Amino acid sequence: MNLFISILLWFGILNSSCHSAESHNKIEFTKKSNADSLRSAAIFKKIGGPEKSRKLDSFFHIKVKQGFNGAILVAQWGQIIYQNWNGWADYQNQMSINEHTAFQLASTSKPFTAVAIMQLIEKGMLGYDDVVQKFFPDFPYQNVSIKLLLSHRSGLPNYLNFAPTFWKSKTQYMTNLDLMEMMAMHHPPIASRPNSHFEYCNTNFAVLAAIVEKISGMSFANYMEQNIFKPLGMNDSWIYSPDSYEKCTNKACGYSRSNWIKGGFDFTDGVTGDKGVYTSISDMWKWDCSLYEFKLLKKETLEEAYQPHSFEKQGMKNYGYGWRMIVYSPTLKAVFHNGWWHQFNNSYFRGLNDRTTVIVLGNNSNFANYQIQPILDILSGTKSSGLDASDEDSEK
Repeated sequence: MNLFISILLWFGILNSSCHSAESHNKIEFTKKSNADSLRSAAIFKKIGGPEKSRKLDSFFHIKVKQGFNGAILVAQWGQIIYQNWNGWADYQNQMSINEHTAFQLASTSKPFTAVAIMQLIEKGMLGYDDVVQKFFPDFPYQNVSIKLLLSHRSGLPNYLNFAPTFWKSKTQYMTNLDLMEMMAMHHPPIASRPNSHFEYCNTNFAVLAAIVEKISGMSFANYMEQNIFKPLGMNDSWIYSPDSYEKCTNKACGYSRSNWIKGGFDFTDGVTGDKGVYTSISDMWKWDCSLYEFKLLKKETLEEAYQPHSFEKQGMKNYGYGWRMIVYSPTLKAVFHNGWWHQFNNSYFRGLNDRTTVIVLGNNSNFANYQIQPILDILSGTKSSGLDASDEDSEK
């Protein structure tokens, strides 16, 4: 089942519970300046935190027995209900995972790139309707705007498919600028007419990262460090490069699930924006809190990011600016983004109406990491009838 199908039942329950909470004003809390969101004993008890934590711990240990290797954090109403971690960050050197172990986020990096772009929009340095040629005059595709890139409506071809043909030195990392020059030189055939339909494509967010570099005058890694990671105190977070990878002493390596064979890298790892964020479960919580507390973007900017932008197909599934979405009603939404790359499998889910947060980071080729429905069942107090969640963000 697709993720959006697997959580619809939960949303039906959330719909009634949210309306009840809103109509009776039973749950109220104030924003805290501390990104760790110190637990309120009263709220924690009111939302059934102790019992939910016990059930989540039982669920976690079942997943560990089934081979889970990674970290998990579950929160609701701004309260951490449960967090834990298990297994090897580096099997060969017998280094265990802890709360500060950095994982490759893969496609879960895309919301970070979207925030960087929207920061520049807030500063008046670019606009949603600006086309790529404004920043890269030799870009060969017409009418591709910032908003089409953010919402996967550009029609661009996937660079992971055409780059191996044109990049001859497979031992040399390709950068985002190299990708822009490759498209300008070789004009890979466009996949579809811009704004004709939604089509998930990693090239969109690689181009957005290149625009961040061009506009800011900084490398994408430096921009993220100075404008997102450092302001939030995300000290475990960085953008992939061979140098940054070697410098980090607390990072997870990607492994095959059965025999602990360490995964490698290839020349496309030098391209970031669509992937490339390394971060820990601790830093992901800081990031999550910052979005609710509007530390990086204004409220109205984030609300724009949470608006659906594709309507060719009927249903609740959609895509905003850097977020996959479930739109149950105009006022009841969830956003999420999964990721898969080099043996890493991650799931990041946010129920906007009750601040439900589920973060699962894994590094041993475990596609069961996307099956978060049992966690949502525990939070909602109902059974989902066995529906499964599955990843939608394959990088291939």
